[in-house]
Amino acid sequence: MKSDDSVQRAANRVQRKLSARPPKQSRILITCFIALITAGASSWLMLRSPEIHCTSLAPLTVLATLAAFLISICFRQMGRFPDKRSRLILLVCLLIAAGTLFEDFRFVRRYREFCDQLQQQMQQSAANP
Repeated sequence: MKSDDSVQRAANRVQRKLSARPPKQSRILITCFIALITAGASSWLMLRSPEIHCTSLAPLTVLATLAAFLISICFRQMGRFPDKRSRLILLVCLLIAAGTLFEDFRFVRRYREFCDQLQQQMQQSAANP
């Protein structure tokens, strides 16, 4: 009797999975929107003026982390959306997020040492008036 119940429950679970609704397409659009906003914010922080702003390094690090998170979301959604159109859109989002991550990393790495030296000089001049 117990064996029949477990078999029937397993069959019901399989039937529910087969009749489940396909994933919503709006999830892909939300992912693309977040990827574009992240890339736009990143480029705005890097290109807003010709001077180096040491205060923009921390927000760029946060945006790079968000871009890495978006890359993982794109890979996860590729498994849920089997059609080619959705996968192509997710690939574009993945490339945008990867480019954002790469450029943010390069920018922060290039100017981190300069900003740290500048901060040390300012602390030394404040300590020795």
